[in-house]
Amino acid sequence: MVERDALPRAYDAPSASARSPVPFDHKLTSRSNSPNSFTAAPLSNGHHHHHPHHPDQDYDYADSDTDSDSLEERSMRLLSRFYTTIIPSFLQEWVIPGSEHLAPQKLHSIAALDGLRGWACLLVFNFHFLFTYTDKTAVGWGFGEGNWGLHQLPIIHMLISGHVMVTIFFVISGYVLSYKPLKLLRSHSWEQAFHTLASSTFRRGFRLYVPSIIGTICVFIGVRLGFYDYSTWVRDEGHTILGINEQHPPLYVYFKDQFRDWWFTIIHLMDPWNWQLYYNFYNPHLWTIPVEFRCSMVLFLTIIFVSRLRVWIRLAFVSYLLVFCIRWGRWDVVLFMAGMLMAEIDIMHGLWEQPSPPVRSSSIPLRNMDRHDEDSNNARYNGHASSSNSNPNNIINPDDIEKAHYHPPAATAPWTTRRIFWLVVFVIGLFIGSSPNSSPGKTPFYSTLARALTPKTYPEPHRFLQSLGAIIIVTSINHSKDLQKLFTNDLAQYLGRISYALYIVHGPILHSLGYSLMPSIWALTGKETDAQYCSGFLIGWCICLPVSIWAADVFWRTIDVPSVKFARWLERKVIVAGL
Repeated sequence: MVERDALPRAYDAPSASARSPVPFDHKLTSRSNSPNSFTAAPLSNGHHHHHPHHPDQDYDYADSDTDSDSLEERSMRLLSRFYTTIIPSFLQEWVIPGSEHLAPQKLHSIAALDGLRGWACLLVFNFHFLFTYTDKTAVGWGFGEGNWGLHQLPIIHMLISGHVMVTIFFVISGYVLSYKPLKLLRSHSWEQAFHTLASSTFRRGFRLYVPSIIGTICVFIGVRLGFYDYSTWVRDEGHTILGINEQHPPLYVYFKDQFRDWWFTIIHLMDPWNWQLYYNFYNPHLWTIPVEFRCSMVLFLTIIFVSRLRVWIRLAFVSYLLVFCIRWGRWDVVLFMAGMLMAEIDIMHGLWEQPSPPVRSSSIPLRNMDRHDEDSNNARYNGHASSSNSNPNNIINPDDIEKAHYHPPAATAPWTTRRIFWLVVFVIGLFIGSSPNSSPGKTPFYSTLARALTPKTYPEPHRFLQSLGAIIIVTSINHSKDLQKLFTNDLAQYLGRISYALYIVHGPILHSLGYSLMPSIWALTGKETDAQYCSGFLIGWCICLPVSIWAADVFWRTIDVPSVKFARWLERKVIVAGL
C-alpha cells in the first residue's frame, strides 16, 4: 500500500465514501520519458479507479498521460528546435548535448573563391561599420590635408574600403557562373550545357531575391516594433554621424502607409530595366542585388550566343564585348565578362584538373632514367627508333608504357620562380585595388595610374582601378597554391558559406544596434583624442561583428539554404518531363 503522502497532490486518494468497493492496486509505474509522472495499474477486474474530483466520469490515467505527453513532447521539440536554430552552427557540437559532429565538407576545385568571397564580405562589414562615423574610409593617404593615417596607406586601406570588395564579388560571380557551362561546351556536351544554362537562368532570380526580400521584411517588422526608434533619433541628432548619412528605414504612423512604402521598395528593387544604382531605405546595401541579376542575365545570354563558336573566336568576341562595355562605362558587366574570360582560359590550360601522379618503371633504376631518356632521344635523332631495334614486331611492352608515362620532377628553381611570380602579382593587385573611392586622380601613388588608365566614359572613375585590381587578385589566387591556403581554411570557408547572409543582415544590425550603441560607448571612452575615438570604434566593432555573424549564421540556415532548395524544388515541379 502506497502512503498518501507519496502520491502527488493532484492524485490524492479519495475519501472513504467515494472509494470504490472493488480492491484497487496502487502500484505505480514510472515513464521513461518523464521521471516525475506515473500511471496507475489497471484494476484486476477491468475497472479503473475514479478521479476524486470527477466521480461520475471514468478517468483513464494512461490516456490522460499520453495526451499530456504528446503535448509536452511537442512543446519540447519546438523548444529544442528553436534552441538549435539560435545557436550558431559552429557552437552546436559543444553547446547542445548529443549533437553530432559535422564532418568537414570536401572542398571543390574552386573552393578558394568561396573563401575569398567570405573575407571580402567581412571587409565590407568593416567599411560599413566605419564610414558612418568617419570619411577616412573613402580617402587615400596624402590626399588634401590631414590624411596621413596608417590605415590610409595602399594595401592597408583595403581593410576598410568596401567598393573594391564589390568588384571582387562581381568577378567571382562571372567566373563561377560561367565555369561549368564553358567546361561542358569544351567537352562538346551541348545538351548538358543547355540544361545547365537553363537551370541557372531559372534559379538565379530566386537565389538573389528571395533572401533579400525576406531580409527587408525583417527590417519592416523591426521598424513597426520600434527597434529603429532610438537609432533614428541618433541619426537625426547628428552628433555621431560624421561620415555617410546612409538611407535609414522610415517610420510611418499607419501600417498601410508603411506597407505601401515597403511594397514599392521591392518593386524598384526587382526592376530589371532600370540600370541605375538603387539604394533603398530598408537595406541600402542591397543595391548590388539587381546589378548581380542583370549582369547574370547578360552573362548567360553571352554564353548562349558564343556557345557554338570556335574557341579562339569565342575568346575574341568576349574580349571585344569587354572593351565595348568599358567604352560605355558598364563597369559591372565588364567584371562579369572578365570572370568569363578567366574561366575559359583556366579551363583551356587545365588549371583545376588534378595532375596524374607519375608512374615509375620498376625495371629501370631511377639513377639511370635520365641516361636512358638521353639515349632514346639520340637514337631518334640518328633515325633509329629504339622500339624498332628492340621490338621488331611492335609488341607493346608494359615497361615501355611505364617509361612513357614517367616525367622527371621539375627543377626546384622554376617552381620557386613561379610561386614568387604569382605572389608578386597578388601584391600588385592589392596595391591597384586599394585605389581610394574619392579622387584617385589626385591621390599620391594613384594619380598617374588613374589619369593614364581610367576611361573618360566611366561614370564612377574610381571603379576602373579597383576593377583592374580585383581581376588581378582573383587571377593570382587561382594560380597560386600558396595563396589558396589563405582561402581554403575552415574559417575562410565558413565565412564563404554565410557570406550572402552576412551581406544581407549586417546593414540592418548596424543601423539599429550600431547606431544606438556608439554614442553610449563614446560617452564612456570619450572621443577627444584619436586613442579614445579608436578605442570606441574597437569596442563597437567587437560587439556588432559577433552579433552580425550570429544573425548571418541563423539567416543562412533558416532562409538562405532553404531558398536554394526551394528554387531547385520549384524547377523540378515546372520543367517539362524528360528535359
